[in-house]
Amino acid sequence: MKQVIFVRPDTREDAKVWWCESGSQQAMALNGHQALRDLASHPLASRVCLLLPASEMVFRHFTLAKKTLSAQNTPFSWMAEETLIGDVDTLHWTVLGKAGREVDAVAIDAPRLHQWLARFHDAGLKVVQVLPDAWLLPGEANSNTLVPLEEQVWLRLGQAIACEVEPAMLPLLLAKTAGEIVCYGDAPAGVACSETLPWQHPLALIQARWKTCRVNLLHGEFDLRTADSGAAKKLRIATALMALLCVGLLTGPRAATAWMLVQEENQLQQEIVQLYQHHFPSLRQQSNIKYHFGQNLKKQKKGIFQQLDALEQIKRRVPGMEIEGIEYDNTQNNLTLSVKAQNPQQLHEFVQQASASFAFSLQPISTVAPYTAMVTGKYK
Repeated sequence: MKQVIFVRPDTREDAKVWWCESGSQQAMALNGHQALRDLASHPLASRVCLLLPASEMVFRHFTLAKKTLSAQNTPFSWMAEETLIGDVDTLHWTVLGKAGREVDAVAIDAPRLHQWLARFHDAGLKVVQVLPDAWLLPGEANSNTLVPLEEQVWLRLGQAIACEVEPAMLPLLLAKTAGEIVCYGDAPAGVACSETLPWQHPLALIQARWKTCRVNLLHGEFDLRTADSGAAKKLRIATALMALLCVGLLTGPRAATAWMLVQEENQLQQEIVQLYQHHFPSLRQQSNIKYHFGQNLKKQKKGIFQQLDALEQIKRRVPGMEIEGIEYDNTQNNLTLSVKAQNPQQLHEFVQQASASFAFSLQPISTVAPYTAMVTGKYK
């Protein structure tokens, strides 16, 4: 396997950017995204494996309706919409693993991926592979692996789920997680580990699994082979297709063309009905599928993990805001948050930012910095 340099940027532009050569156990840090240009003179600047934070991605498990469906071309956004918050039309999906009809997949917002690639291109770096960082941590299929790194913890749950979380949220996330918990380094408070191993930097730990990994988020519209083909090749293909189209329109019977379009439309409609009935077997509608599908989605309740994801997104929009603890009452669907900030305005701004998705009330505790409070309420 050709050598690469692993580069793992943080979601914050001023935070450390970790990098390491493949085959090396020594990880080094750059000070912020602006320092990426320092790697442009590296001999491997044209072979970068970009490890994006797994928390920017969505991991899902699917059961396909038919074995004959192509996993990579399956409309995962449509199948996962009931478990996601916000618009799913821009999600870029990649298959992580497939066994028969069972598929593990990961998604990232396509415009966000374009931003990352453009940032590295502007810094003089060529990205040849993109992967979720913590997903590459070692471990068995039924075990969980966590590695503390400064203020965050890299966490891999089972075979196909990963994220980065604050130590305070780990006990809640692991409370209902099956399997052994293996920790590299000192376990965060409140976490009982099955096995504790000496700490290693995550960029050193991921390399063993990377060597056998054939996954790459750079496919479809991000395919490097398409991007490198050049304008001349694209022009030749476009010219050839236009010539074929003109010949077809001039010589082919229009009735035959119309018949083919009708057949393709009927086949697509049958596949939509079959997929709909697979996921909603109790319903028998054969028409107006989009309306009935939307009605069924509205009946689904948002689980605790979707709520935690929403809270994390809101917290990022309020700089200086910290969530120190979370309690969840499953019977009442109530959340109780222990929060802290450097000024009371940040606490009120957090509640205001969350008002679109949560009905929260703020109960201040301290009157001097750092200001602490209890936030209680539920998902709307």
